[in-house]
Amino acid sequence: MSIHLLQPGDRVYHPMYGFGVIESLTARDQADYYGIRLSDGTILSVPVIRADTLGLRRVINSLTAIVAGLRSTARPLPDDDRQRAIELKARWQAPQPAALTRAVRDLLGRSRTSHLTPADKKWLTNACERLSTEAAMVDAIDPTAARAAIQQEIERFKLKLSTLQAAA
Repeated sequence: MSIHLLQPGDRVYHPMYGFGVIESLTARDQADYYGIRLSDGTILSVPVIRADTLGLRRVINSLTAIVAGLRSTARPLPDDDRQRAIELKARWQAPQPAALTRAVRDLLGRSRTSHLTPADKKWLTNACERLSTEAAMVDAIDPTAARAAIQQEIERFKLKLSTLQAAA
């Protein structure tokens, strides 16, 4: 999916600035720029030629895709707190839409064998909020409903983990 296909009206995510909508495509200084209205109302100007490198991507994670990702098999994260934080940050900024969902799944899976640190818990809360916002945008549903659906899936995941722990 090439970023140069973005058009006015497309909903996008920028790893540093969050969610927005492409409002314009303008030429200035011998370059093309996306004019993006961010969710806080500010306008961000992104050079089209650098959009991929900056991690700008179309918003595509539906609630169905997020739930499917959360239900897939968890993979281990580093035991070292610093290494885990580095990996989680990389997944937060990854241009692949499913990377964040997989990171949430893996962190929840880690909670099966280890307690989550306060930093892990904070990251998890922020990641779930971001996933909820994206699902609400894609599915055109209320953000509260998206948040509740993701939380329900997380509770289902935790119940599954506690069942596995009891059986072990």
